Amino acid sequence: MAKKNKDVTNWRNDKKDIFGFLGDNKKILMPAILVVAVAVTIVIALSANKRTAVNVQTNTAETEASVFEIPQQEMELNAYPEVNALVEKYYEASANGDSDTLSSIYKGLDDTEILKAVAASEYIEKFENIDVYTKPGPVPGSYVAYVYNEVKLYEYDGDVPGLETLYICTDDSGNLYINGDIADTNELDYLKQINVQADVIDLNNKVATSYNEMVNADEKLAELLTKMRSGLQVSVGEALATSEAAAPNESSEGSSDDEADDDTVVVSRVIKATDVINIRSSDSETADILDRTTKGQEFTEIEALANGWSKIQFKDTEAYVKTEFFDVVSEERVAASDVSSNAEENAEGEDQNGEETSSEAASSASTASDQADETSSEASSAASEASSSEETAAKVSSLAKGKMVVTDSVKLRKGQGTDTEAVTTIYAGESVNVVEQYANGWAKVEFKNKTGYIKSEYLRQ
Repeated sequence: MAKKNKDVTNWRNDKKDIFGFLGDNKKILMPAILVVAVAVTIVIALSANKRTAVNVQTNTAETEASVFEIPQQEMELNAYPEVNALVEKYYEASANGDSDTLSSIYKGLDDTEILKAVAASEYIEKFENIDVYTKPGPVPGSYVAYVYNEVKLYEYDGDVPGLETLYICTDDSGNLYINGDIADTNELDYLKQINVQADVIDLNNKVATSYNEMVNADEKLAELLTKMRSGLQVSVGEALATSEAAAPNESSEGSSDDEADDDTVVVSRVIKATDVINIRSSDSETADILDRTTKGQEFTEIEALANGWSKIQFKDTEAYVKTEFFDVVSEERVAASDVSSNAEENAEGEDQNGEETSSEAASSASTASDQADETSSEASSAASEASSSEETAAKVSSLAKGKMVVTDSVKLRKGQGTDTEAVTTIYAGESVNVVEQYANGWAKVEFKNKTGYIKSEYLRQ
């Protein structure tokens, strides 16, 4: 017991000695403690900065990983049997007007597009000679398919060529489907860049040239396609009116406003440009440029076409712009019955709102942009107008190749379209080697060890 008390006393004395030491030497110890505190603060700060840097690098890597790399790979022809099988099923359903099958394999089709497909089947006997050219898609199990087809119409002996772009994906069950409802901007950018690669443009031009030459040379075909367009307008308008009128009320307690909405369809929208883009005479990147938008400029959209273009009201006429560069500001709705009556009026003679529907009936093609212009009622007269001396001279010149002179300063571009990237500028009076000229007004040329495309109208021998 005495020993325990002695130990406690000694601890207390030691404790007093420690505090006494700290008190006697505080002038020395306080700076030392301050140094230690600062050092600890620095270590903590460095550690936090390191963690922040790691997080930034991780986030940057994730962002970079979300942007798809664009492969420079040539198209493969009929390389994937499962893709070909899906495409065959799609075209068989289109020819038969099988809306259930179309809805099941083509995600993103709205009711109007389904109605158009069903109405078009009344004119289409079958699709033949289908070839599927594919490039890798942006996500695993996806493909960008460029489908060449020839459509056999009931009232025409020949086969009409067409080309359609399909984005094909794989669902969670491993089944392929056509994706028409793309929300990811990176995927859209990927598809946009793939579509302007040289081999894709060449294929588009080849098919479009074949189609245009066929329509221009055959007045009966031009008249038939014009008739189809008018017929499709009437059929779709009537189908919309019928389906809206026959739709049962969800609830007898619904408001009158809801009932009014059920009997209306969108006929036009006000859209706003998100960038400066070209306004063209038809839904094609090779069509004439009428003007350019300003950012934020608004237009009345007459129709959003299935091929990615919007038909707009421009000054006193109609023009076309790429839908992806516009936001919807507002939309106008009218009674579905009015759509039907308007369609009938159009069929009687005005024929204002349907350039793209004839190409859908003929080939459901993404190159409907080129086909649409040629299927209008002006298509047959275009051939006779080409007999003027100026246009005849241009046609003769379009066959020429070899060394030529550029008549004005132009951009040498990577593709056949003013929206494609410029390689360099060729100034008036400079010479180029013309490799080939195309019926769409573009020429493939060589200039200072660079190969690209310019408009044929700027060339002379």
